[in-house]
Amino acid sequence: MEGKGLLLRDDEALWDVALRCIGIQLPDEYVLRFMRLLDKAKEVGLGKITLDDSVDIERGARQELERRMKEKED
Repeated sequence: MEGKGLLLRDDEALWDVALRCIGIQLPDEYVLRFMRLLDKAKEVGLGKITLDDSVDIERGARQELERRMKEKED
């Protein structure tokens, strides 16, 4: 994805670099999904994350990425 690293912030960018160090390269949206999953796991516990939660995580990450891309364009 174009502008890699410019759309990710703080811990998102740190996790992106950490994953790349072990050979895992993810698009920005997937890094955002990963971060949201970590947050949800801290909130409710990994074993209690539901399918609805995963849909919300996916949708929220996509919307956040779109918002950041729009901000970057402006």
